[in-house]
This record gives sequence, C-alpha cells and structure tokens, in this order.
Amino acid sequence: MRFPDLPAVWGNLRYQRVRRRLAAPKLLRAFADAHPRARFVEIGSNDGRKHDQLRPFILRRDWRGIMVEPVPHVFERLRENYGGIDRVVLENVAIADHDGTVEFFYPAAPAEGEARRLPEWYDGIGSLSREAVLSHAPQIPDLEARLRTAELPCVTFATLLERNGLEHVDLVLVDTEGSDARIVRGLGLAERRPRLLVYEHFHLAPGERAACASYVRAQGYETMEEGFDTYCLDAGPDDALTRRWRGLRPFIPGVSTHDPPPPG
Repeated sequence: MRFPDLPAVWGNLRYQRVRRRLAAPKLLRAFADAHPRARFVEIGSNDGRKHDQLRPFILRRDWRGIMVEPVPHVFERLRENYGGIDRVVLENVAIADHDGTVEFFYPAAPAEGEARRLPEWYDGIGSLSREAVLSHAPQIPDLEARLRTAELPCVTFATLLERNGLEHVDLVLVDTEGSDARIVRGLGLAERRPRLLVYEHFHLAPGERAACASYVRAQGYETMEEGFDTYCLDAGPDDALTRRWRGLRPFIPGVSTHDPPPPG
C-alpha cells in the first residue's frame, strides 16, 4: 500500500482554506459575472495552467482575448493547452516599448526527469531583467548556470491589439517578473480603460511599486494589494461589481522580494 504524501496533502488543504478567504478570487468571480463576454489580454501567461488566475473563466465563459508568452519552450505548452480554443489568440512575443526584438533572460528547459527536483514555478521566471531572474537563486543554487539569454520578438501593447483586431479590452493581467510597471504605463489607460487591471508588484523596487500604484490611481482607478499582485478597478460605474469591490478587504497584505526578512 502507498500512503499519501501527508505534508503535501495538508499543504494543499491549507492552501484551499486560505484561497477561500482571499479577496482576489471573489473579485474575479464578480468581474466575470459583470462581464460574461469579456475581452482580455494576459501578458506573461506561462503555459496557461500554472498559477493562472484566469483559466477557469477562459475555459467556462465566453471570453475572448490574447495570451502572451515569450519563452519558446513554455509557449509550446501554452499552445498544447489552448491551441484548440478559437476564442483565444496565442502570441509568442514579449511586450516592450518598441516593435522588433529584445534581450530576454530565462532558465533553460529542465532536462528529462529533473523537473520534479525544481520549484514548480521554475519556468515562470523569464524576464527582461537578468537581476529579476537571478533573484530566485536562493531557491535554485545553480540558477546562473541555467540562465539563457536570447533575442526574442517584441511588440508594443498597441501593436498587439491592432494586429489582433482587439479594439476594446475589459481585463488586462500583467505578470512579467519585474517589467510590470513599465508595461502598465504603456497600456494607454486614459484611452483604453480596461475595467480591471491586475499586475504583479512582487519584483518592483519600493519606489517603483509606489509610483506605479500612484500612476494607476491618477488614471481614475482604485487599487488593492494582495500577496504578489495589485488589483485595479475602474469603480466609476455604480454596479454590482463596484459594490462587491467596495466590500472586499485583502486577506493577506501585499508582499515584495524587497521586503526585509522576518525577524528570527
């Protein structure tokens, strides 16, 4: 008889309990109810399964949009997971401030059989910032030897929308391991105004993190940090989504790789 991995079982149960108390899933459900035919862009999709907040809604709702993943071998998994869904366009590019190519850093694909020895987020840390990738070295001691550098195709957010015929977007999610603030500033929030914007603040330096939140609020959004991410809502409409938003409180505070270590 094989006994279950009890630490893993208890860890999963604890995760499920915590998840039920998080504000983010409640917000996304309220958004999905308010926008059953949402148009979305997800920048930094990985394979569309790992830690993907949008997956349940993309699969179960009539959502249409674009999923962006620059790392070639990760993009192949994304294509396996979503290639048969005609409502979703897959883009193997990085988002930058120009159209062309950009230097990109990512860990090499794991050798056969070694994935189990690596953190499950191993292939989700590709970035335009070498330092952001290497910040994970405490968890992956040989990360620098695994690091790969490549010139990858890139486009601006405006080009991404234009070439895919997406004139309006309701939701933008950005998870780019350190480039999030720059991408948020390039979204054209004053003109496009997605109802909901989610970006990862985890790798942003304290000043950049504060400046990005201030910039979004100056565009008329309300913001809430929870865990690694900042959630931004256009709360102008007096509707069920705004009322749900106003009743939410983050279950855990926003955290950053730049936070001081806990005492002890």
